[in-house]
Amino acid sequence: MYSERVLAVLVLGWASVWASCPSSGNINPCKCRDETPGLIMDCSSVTSSAQLLSAFSHDMPDSSFQFFEIVKLSGRCPLEKIPANVFGSTTFMFVWFGQTEITTVDPQAFAGNELSMLELTIADANKLTSFPFESMGEMHSLYKLLLSNTKLDTISHVGPAPNLTQVSVTGSQVSSIVPQAFKDLGRLTRLDLHDNPLTSIQDGWFAASTSQPWVVYLDGCSISDISPGAFSGTLPSGVFLNGNQLTTLPEATFRPLLEHLQASDAAGDLAHYVDVTNNPLVCDCDIRWVVDSATLHPFLRDAVCSNGDVAGTNVVDLPSDFFASC
Repeated sequence: MYSERVLAVLVLGWASVWASCPSSGNINPCKCRDETPGLIMDCSSVTSSAQLLSAFSHDMPDSSFQFFEIVKLSGRCPLEKIPANVFGSTTFMFVWFGQTEITTVDPQAFAGNELSMLELTIADANKLTSFPFESMGEMHSLYKLLLSNTKLDTISHVGPAPNLTQVSVTGSQVSSIVPQAFKDLGRLTRLDLHDNPLTSIQDGWFAASTSQPWVVYLDGCSISDISPGAFSGTLPSGVFLNGNQLTTLPEATFRPLLEHLQASDAAGDLAHYVDVTNNPLVCDCDIRWVVDSATLHPFLRDAVCSNGDVAGTNVVDLPSDFFASC
């Protein structure tokens, strides 16, 4: 990750030496700015996909830009879709669509940018109902994909983008994930799905084969159940479950995760913890396995009882006689 960012900065610095903005008349209503980080193409004033296509239909003195952005200071951009080959022969490294009315993204939307695009962000896209996850496999340089506040309800298979390390689909309507959706991301390090209605995590949803330590953020997802087969392959180095609806910690689900973290830590590899802060855990006989597994305690954060006389007590601090009747 660090080397990729260093390379990006070096490329930006080199590109800004020779690149120049095209004639404003050719790209209207987009505007080009030449700033210290590089060339910025600001298309916040477009009103349709046809208008956006037209802006990139002209030959430009320099076809390699650093930044594309649609960022409204007030209101929303009425752009409703991202069509195929939207940038024509122009390439970008960092692409940001924000505050739009986009409902769909064509699988070939970013054709021609397979080797240039490093980051793709579609933010505050509260009408986006579909996204071509499979086509991301063509984006050979992409290392960050961020989608936020969408109407996406399912994450389908993400194509095998060789350098994609971060995938975020947050604040959306995702309630289902195609099994092994992330299995082909060989360099995945961060998966962020916080604030989605992922109430029940099913088998294969978080199967992974990444060569990197990776973490998954599932905060605020109303999760009440996690299948023992939800995580497989390369197990995560951290699972963040703050603010969900877990009432228990099934051994078949959580022991493999905690033992993986323990083994990673012993080997000197990156190891975070399983964070279950702010979950209504019911402490009874079913949770005894946690108490009896003292070596795993450092890798479980804020497992706090919500019931009876032990409400507010961390599971690992339950008195020895609590399980006398088990």
